[in-house]
Amino acid sequence: MTTMRTLFRVGLAVAAVALAANVVVKMAAQPRPEEPRGRDDQRFEVQVTDEMREHTRIRNILYFAGAGYSLILLGGLLLTGGARKIRDVAERATKKPFLPAMLAIALFIVVYSILEFPLTYYSGYHVPHRFELSNQTFAAFMTEQLKGLAVSVVFVSLVGALALLGIRKLKRWWLVLWACSIPLILFVVVVQPIVLDPIFNKFVPLQNQELRAKLLTLASRAGIEGGRVYQVDKSKQTKTLNAYVNGIGPTKRIVMWDTLLAKMTDDEVLTVMGHEMGHYVMKHMWKGLAFSLALSFFVFLLTQRVHDRGLARWGDRWGVRGPGDPASIPWLLLIAGVLSFVLSPVISAYSRTMEHDSDIFTLELTRDNEALASAFVKLAEGSKSDPRPHPFIKFWRYTHPPIAERIDFALSYKPWERGEPNQKWKP
Repeated sequence: MTTMRTLFRVGLAVAAVALAANVVVKMAAQPRPEEPRGRDDQRFEVQVTDEMREHTRIRNILYFAGAGYSLILLGGLLLTGGARKIRDVAERATKKPFLPAMLAIALFIVVYSILEFPLTYYSGYHVPHRFELSNQTFAAFMTEQLKGLAVSVVFVSLVGALALLGIRKLKRWWLVLWACSIPLILFVVVVQPIVLDPIFNKFVPLQNQELRAKLLTLASRAGIEGGRVYQVDKSKQTKTLNAYVNGIGPTKRIVMWDTLLAKMTDDEVLTVMGHEMGHYVMKHMWKGLAFSLALSFFVFLLTQRVHDRGLARWGDRWGVRGPGDPASIPWLLLIAGVLSFVLSPVISAYSRTMEHDSDIFTLELTRDNEALASAFVKLAEGSKSDPRPHPFIKFWRYTHPPIAERIDFALSYKPWERGEPNQKWKP
């Protein structure tokens, strides 16, 4: 009877999440009061197609339904006793100190990945192929999934076991774990470009020497000497376009996807790189880390309070012996997942502010408004994303300003023509 009641509750939760996601996306798909205005110069107008709208709708559904599905999986592992059984298997396999927790976490990662694979396959393989955004073979897709799984098992099982030890031994474990997360995050950010990223792709210095010379000149004007610019073979995975900055200190670099280099002119690439240089010069990596750590301070605090109260009330029913028990992993992740989802609009808004500042930086640096606008058009059409999302979708999940807004701004921002000083780039 208890099992039937549990399954019934899980089923209701799945139905509720699916319904909520559908309502949200349908609301976002309704005609908006302000329709995109036409432009005299069609170079700067994104050609929105039915395919683009459908792709955007599916991605929005996957975002909300995927978040709900993840939380349901975690709750199901608690309610059905799955987490307890994983812990018991790990404890029977080894009696040595610390190892059972590592093994339990590794098994949990594998089990969770298997349960989540239908959604992973649909969003990461089926949808990109349906909309002709990828040529990746299924074998290559699975190879990458297995690589990611292996990295997670090795790294997370060790760090997670140490975290469980701290939860078991310390009264205010939230504060200690938060403090320990600072050097850990810095370590990951430093090693990611040279250790983690090369597991999945090949990174080489920019091969186009003429473009490289132009970029170095632009970097010098931006105040960046000896900047490292790389290209990466993302075309083996996707047809979309992108560039980014990652790493800190000796591993900081600007990375351009080969798809972007293939489809953009040199002037467009320079404006995109000027945007990335803006992140570099304005120290957005450090500011983003500081913001994330400040936010995570409260997440860790709330997580312990909810975690301890939950175990006191339902721990026996779940088969969790107490704080630090590997069987409590789904409960910890469930709390953190809910808090992260609720805070998504805050994180997105902060990110949009930094991205807008970088748009200002590259316009002031290059003064090539049209090249930046046409680059944005190619980014939107290359990803088949609606350039004018519903305000709610923008509010909740957009980490960058919508493309249509960025195009409008790129074409209109010319303070130098009015004799006004720069806001972000200081020559």
